[in-house]
Amino acid sequence: MMSINIHDKLKTITVRNVSNQLSENAKYTMSFYAKIEPFDNIKAITNPAHYHDVPMNWMIAMTDVRGSTRAIENGQYKSVNAVAASSIMAILNAVAPLDIPYVFGGDGATMLVPMTAMTVVRKALFATKVMAKEQFDLDLRVGIVPVGDVIASGYKVRVAKLRLSENVQQAVFAGGGLSLAEEMLKDPVNGQRYRIEEMADHEADFSGFECRWSKIQGKYEEVMSLMVMATEGDAQRHDEVYHEVLHTIEEIYGDSQNRHPMTLRNLKLAFNPMRYVQEARVNQGKSGFKQLLIYFIKTLFASYFMNRNVDRWGDYRGQVLQSTDNEKFDDTLRMIISGNASQRQQLSDYLDTRYLAGELVYGHHISKHSMMTCLIFDRFNKHVHFVDGADGGYALAAKELKGRLKNNAPISTNQLASAIKQE
Repeated sequence: MMSINIHDKLKTITVRNVSNQLSENAKYTMSFYAKIEPFDNIKAITNPAHYHDVPMNWMIAMTDVRGSTRAIENGQYKSVNAVAASSIMAILNAVAPLDIPYVFGGDGATMLVPMTAMTVVRKALFATKVMAKEQFDLDLRVGIVPVGDVIASGYKVRVAKLRLSENVQQAVFAGGGLSLAEEMLKDPVNGQRYRIEEMADHEADFSGFECRWSKIQGKYEEVMSLMVMATEGDAQRHDEVYHEVLHTIEEIYGDSQNRHPMTLRNLKLAFNPMRYVQEARVNQGKSGFKQLLIYFIKTLFASYFMNRNVDRWGDYRGQVLQSTDNEKFDDTLRMIISGNASQRQQLSDYLDTRYLAGELVYGHHISKHSMMTCLIFDRFNKHVHFVDGADGGYALAAKELKGRLKNNAPISTNQLASAIKQE
């Protein structure tokens, strides 16, 4: 009869258990974001209990349009938005069906991806960079910063989820890590190790990217693109500042539904074929008569189905409204709000007071309309709609915020406006 060494048997069991544990850890690392429970109100971003640390072996993929302010001045803001949103679509298609956190910033985007997806993500990022140059003559900075490098610098990358609708959740970020990653990527010297400047082999799938809505008239007198960044104290103090800012916004503008920049009545499809140019160039690489005609016919059918309540199309506008990202947080509070000039002045006075006290910096931009760029994963179950203010939106609000941030001593709103005008 064959004898069995009990020590060898125990060793085999131990190795198997360790292997199983490593496998379970790997599965958690890949699926950690999908398992995060969402919260339902933007005010909950100040509760640290909602946040989870992003695994060390994940990467921060980032894009932003260089010279976006000049492009906006040249009337290219819709193209700037399209390039930023298409970079998200390219990464989501590259890593599908994996659920990953991302955020749209108007003239750029941030996506968090596992290291195992590095190859396809790099290809998609560089392909988007090439597309931006060839189709829109825009210089898109793309790169990847390891989460580990950010943590080694003393910052955290933490993520939570805000529920937009039954099928769509939006990532929110805290810990200062994304802001640092942006600085690291943009650094003229050290940033070279993170930027993707050349790649022989690259490809991207932009399917699902759409832009077929007209500019949307604000619900009230004006539409404000607002950005607020806490600057004083530690994470707890930052949470307090954001909590107080959100409380003040609600006192002035009402709750999220009341200050939402869109209504069902104002949500209208575009029937001018030139409004489809960006979508055609991203998806087809050209925007000739044939491509624009196909989009026009599809839009006509969609409008007919919506107005006639054909199948599930009758509810589609409502689904769109529920799936907009007009309020979000990524180390900076970003909101698209509709209100009037008196409300804006009240908020500006409050923010100026907090700014002069050294507690925060902010930027805002005013327009009459908002605009929307869409990612469609499933027409009636999962789609997300990125909202920005027209004529500059977040990009110009960010410029004003950075102007305040660069000044050693606080300056007034009038001084800041003068300084920006002279740039």
